[in-house]
Amino acid sequence: MDDWKYCPRCASPTHFVGAGPERHAQCAGCGYVKYDNPLPTTIGLVMHGGRILLLRRAIHPAFGEWDTVGGFLSGDETVEENLRREAKEEIGADIRQLEFVGSFSSVYGDTGLHTIGIAFTCTVTDPEIQLSEENSEYRWFAPEELPDVAFEDVRRALATLTARLRS
Repeated sequence: MDDWKYCPRCASPTHFVGAGPERHAQCAGCGYVKYDNPLPTTIGLVMHGGRILLLRRAIHPAFGEWDTVGGFLSGDETVEENLRREAKEEIGADIRQLEFVGSFSSVYGDTGLHTIGIAFTCTVTDPEIQLSEENSEYRWFAPEELPDVAFEDVRRALATLTARLRS
């Protein structure tokens, strides 16, 4: 947010007010205020036969790293609608049996964008995946064989899920 030098409404210079979570940009001209609120995302922990689906990213950030199905919410969709849309786009599959796992804060790669990932387990009826151009590979992993993943929120969601599976 440090790059907010000018107001997006009136183009007047901005200045920063407050500290910590209360720090925000404020416009000297029109008074517009911008807090560094996290962007909502979904994390789809797709399960089949006790295994978890991971996708190898073919786009930045985190090119070549493992990730899950999911993405940034559009303004008019619920988290469940978003996750269903992202699954259809990324893996060509319908998902079902969505169960909330938790919400996890993160930063989106090297972009500096703060996110809040809302994670669900879900299932697919067919484990054969049709990848979009966003990903180069997919693999079903046993919970004890999970590799490192691209983003902190996904890492924490997977840790929460594997802890639940062990208990």
